[in-house]
Amino acid sequence: MEIRELGLEQTEEIKRLMVEIFSKDPWNDMWTDTQLHAYVLELIGNRNSLSFGLYQGPALIGMALGRIRSWYEGTEYWIDEFGIASEMQCRGAGTKFLTELEYLLKGRGVKHIVLLTERSVPAYRFYLKNGFSEQQETVFFVKAIG
Repeated sequence: MEIRELGLEQTEEIKRLMVEIFSKDPWNDMWTDTQLHAYVLELIGNRNSLSFGLYQGPALIGMALGRIRSWYEGTEYWIDEFGIASEMQCRGAGTKFLTELEYLLKGRGVKHIVLLTERSVPAYRFYLKNGFSEQQETVFFVKAIG
């Protein structure tokens, strides 16, 4: 397995992996191709975007789509989407990917990795197992307006 930086030229690979991972339980995302294409471009096409793929041979089997954010404590890497192909889950690929990603980011001067997930999905336990800590003082708000 090998980690490579992802860019706009990998848009279609990223979209295929996102559908493969997130259209199933527990997420059940229902993306149209137009919506998914726009979303992926928003994640990987901005000035502060930084995304990585985990490859097994020529196949993209994992992704960390994120961005760099400057903060008073130092540079942070915000992961907007993290996923491992279904057939590779629970086999150590995600942990290996996060471990190597941490090493790469540390080399770029990043001080923290930040992400959001839901308590009710397996990813919650995965992140706890991999050294992430839940921030009790932080609150996530949402307001439906439509």
